[in-house]
Amino acid sequence: MTAARARAVVIAALAAGGGLVALVLASDHQEAKAVWAIFGPAVGWSFVGTGLYACRRRPESRIGLLMTLLGFAWFLSILETANSPLVYTIALATGGLWGSVFLHLGVSFPSGRLAARRDRAIVIAGYVIFPGALVPALFFAGPRELGCDACPTNLLLVERDADLAGVALAFGALLYVGLFLVVLARSIRHWRGSSPLERLQLTPVYVCALLTFLLVAVARAGAGDAAWWAAFISSGLLPFAFLGGLLRSHVTHLDAELRARVEELRASRARLVEAGDAERRRLERDLHDGAQSRLVSLALLLRSARARAAADTELAALLDHAQQELQTSLAELRELARGIHPAVLTERGLEPALQALAARAPVPVELSPGPHERLPGTVESATYFVVSEALANVAKYARATHATVAVRRVNGSVTVDVCDDGVGGADANHGSGLRGLADRVAALDGTLAVDSPAGHGTRLHAEIPCAPG
Repeated sequence: MTAARARAVVIAALAAGGGLVALVLASDHQEAKAVWAIFGPAVGWSFVGTGLYACRRRPESRIGLLMTLLGFAWFLSILETANSPLVYTIALATGGLWGSVFLHLGVSFPSGRLAARRDRAIVIAGYVIFPGALVPALFFAGPRELGCDACPTNLLLVERDADLAGVALAFGALLYVGLFLVVLARSIRHWRGSSPLERLQLTPVYVCALLTFLLVAVARAGAGDAAWWAAFISSGLLPFAFLGGLLRSHVTHLDAELRARVEELRASRARLVEAGDAERRRLERDLHDGAQSRLVSLALLLRSARARAAADTELAALLDHAQQELQTSLAELRELARGIHPAVLTERGLEPALQALAARAPVPVELSPGPHERLPGTVESATYFVVSEALANVAKYARATHATVAVRRVNGSVTVDVCDDGVGGADANHGSGLRGLADRVAALDGTLAVDSPAGHGTRLHAEIPCAPG
C-alpha cells in the first residue's frame, strides 16, 4: 500500500470513527452511550491501525488489508445505534459483515490467501451466513422481537409475527453454531498439521479468534447484552493477537532463512576445506612426480660424474659439493611436500601419518592407539595438521621433555588431544598457525581449545564432527 493510500485510509477511519461518536451520543435507544462512544470507534481504529502497520511490515501478505477492511466493517455494525429507520435497517441487514471479514481473516492467516478449496467454501459460507442469517427474521420481527423496544422502525418488516420471527432467529442461530463447529474442526486440523514454530504463531490467534467467533455467534443468537459485551471485549483484543501472530510469522520466516544461510555457509566452508585438501594432494603429487623425480635423476648423474672424475681432485670436490647441495634441496623439497600434504596420509591413513610425525619430533612423543578405520578425508587432514602444528609448537616454544598425542572417535566426533610438560603460556589468539587451525576445524563445525597455564604445560584439544562410516 502506497503512502498516499495509507493516508487516505487513516483520514477515512478517523472521519468514520468521529461520525460514529456523534451518532452514538445522539442515539435515542442506545444505553451506556459514553462507553459505546469510546469503545466502538476504538475497536475499529485498532483494526485499521494494526492493519496498516501489517501492510507496511508484511506487504506480501493480505492480512493487513483484511484487518483494515475489518475495521471499516466494524464501523458499519455500529450504525445500529442510529435514530434513522433507513440507516438502522441497513445496519441490521449488513452489520454482520464484520463477522464475515473476521472469519476470512482467521482462516487465511498468516498469508491472507485461501489455498484450499475447503477454506474457500468456509469463507464463502461466512459471507452468506453472517449478514444473511438475520435477514429472514427482519420480515417478521418488530422492535420487541429484536430485543429493542425503543429502536427505530424496521423498514423490512412485512408482517409482525413473533412465532415466525422466533423460528427465523432460531434457524439463523443454528447456522451460526454450525459454522462455528466447522471452523473449530478446521482450525484444530490445521493446527495439528503445523510445525512447532507455526503453532507458536497460530495459537494466540486461534484462541482469541475462536473465542470471539463463539461469543458473536451466541450474541447474534439472542443471548442478550452480556454476550455482546463479551464479544466486544474479545474483539478489542483481536487486532493485537493477529498482529502478534503476524510478527511471529515474520520472525519465523527470518529464522528459517537465517538457518538456511548458515547451513549454506557451513557447507560452503566445508567445500572450501575439501577443495584445499584436494589441491594440496595435487601439489604434493606434482612435486613428487615432477621436481623431486628430476632432482633424484640429477643426483644419480652427479654420482656417475663423480666416479668418472676421480683423477681430477678439483673437479671431484666441486661435484661432491654440488651433490651435497642437491641432497639438501631434496630434503627441503620432501619436507615442503609433506607440509603441503603428506603422501603417507593419503596412501596409508591417519595412524601411520601420525606415527611418522611422532618419529620426526625432537622430543619423545607417546602416541595412543587411534581409530583403526579410515575417516573422511577432510577429517583426517584436519586431525593431521592439528597434531603437526601442536608438535611444531612443542619443539619451538614449550621447552618440553615429553609429549602425548591421543586421537579417539567418540559419539560421532573425532577428538584430538596433544599435551606436553613444557613451560605453558601458549595463547591460541596469537600466532597464525593456531588461528589457521582453529579456522580449519571450525569450517568442519568443530572446535579447538588451548589450555596452557604458565609453568604447567600445554593441552590442545580439538573436536571434529565425523559422520558414521
